[in-house]
Amino acid sequence: MEISNYSGKGDLIISEEAVSAIVINAAKDVDGVTGFSNRPADVVSTIKKGSLRVMSPVRIVQDGDNLDISVYINIASGIKIQPVAEDVQKVVKEAVQNMTGRYVSKVNVIVASLVDSKAPAAVPSETEE
Repeated sequence: MEISNYSGKGDLIISEEAVSAIVINAAKDVDGVTGFSNRPADVVSTIKKGSLRVMSPVRIVQDGDNLDISVYINIASGIKIQPVAEDVQKVVKEAVQNMTGRYVSKVNVIVASLVDSKAPAAVPSETEE
């Protein structure tokens, strides 16, 4: 999908990947967001594209001049979900509107999983002999 703007001076086309990058960069800076999750495969797009490729954590739907954005995030356990989700909505909407000039009508935040922040990180073992 491409987001297009037509004006008297020419055309502006923004790729879905560029908007996805804006969304991810904005959302990753929100406290409580530990990462992103791949969204489930969409049957219609799978049939059209003919393969099961890894799906982006961001889904963008263009509705006329408006954008509807869905982002799948992981949140640290023990943190209240609602304030984190509201912060993600706010920063994503502002970032996309400021960088693309398109109005974002809604930002859906899907919490894909809770990540235990107190679990010890996997450390590669060293063999010293």
